[in-house]
Amino acid sequence: MISYLKYTIVSYKNTQYMNLVIGNTSQLAYYFPDDYKKISSRDIDFDDFENKKYESVYVCFAEQRTHMKDNLELFLDVNVKYTLNVVDFFSKISNRVIVYGTSELWNKYSGGIDITLPFDYNFTPYIDSKRIMINELKSRNYKNVIIIHPHNFNSSRRKEGFLFGKIFNSILNNKKIHIGNTYFYRELIHPKYVVERSILATTDEIIGSGRLVFINDFIRELYAAFNLSYDKLVTENDIHNLNIKRNINYLNSFKPLYNSLLKDTVEDLKNNKNV
Repeated sequence: MISYLKYTIVSYKNTQYMNLVIGNTSQLAYYFPDDYKKISSRDIDFDDFENKKYESVYVCFAEQRTHMKDNLELFLDVNVKYTLNVVDFFSKISNRVIVYGTSELWNKYSGGIDITLPFDYNFTPYIDSKRIMINELKSRNYKNVIIIHPHNFNSSRRKEGFLFGKIFNSILNNKKIHIGNTYFYRELIHPKYVVERSILATTDEIIGSGRLVFINDFIRELYAAFNLSYDKLVTENDIHNLNIKRNINYLNSFKPLYNSLLKDTVEDLKNNKNV
């Protein structure tokens, strides 16, 4: 059992400080300990929390429909305005608030990246909304707000509109699918690891493994783990449409920080299959 359980309940005199996850349908929410309170991010009634105290509050919700490329206002409403309201309120009744950015804020870099580098990214409404939110948080000088920037992660809860949503649905249901190019390297982690690092976090950080994964190989390994044939179930489209301008970056580390991606993903899928 990992050491993050020390945060489960901390008593201060006659007050119990507990942990709260906001965004109970997010990918991350499923991997927090069962005794963490998990609530929907929709229409939070702040009056219900006026007299409560929390050790840590994890702000896991966000507008992430990245296919909505032109609707900046929607991303600003959720990822900036509403998120800032939530953080401002819960920062007053908790010892620590964890907010999630994204490593995509450094997606123009190649090679190792770390938290000291200035943002440099290709614009999308989603990424830009995260920048605006983070800059506003920094300007408010909170003493108990920590910003976590995960590299790309996927779980069995990933929606089918995303690549790994299609892959996982295919594996769980023995379903034939068509996918685009997956012949590239990328930093890839599992939300279980993101949660573990979040619980232990004491300062802003980028969460990653410090290593790259060749995506097509990883997908084939997933099919093999379930005794399924990748070649029979997956049709590859546009595999020669390689984006040579794609920048490849990873968390700067001299040693691998996480090497359980395949194990955690297979275990996750098996749990989902048994539900």
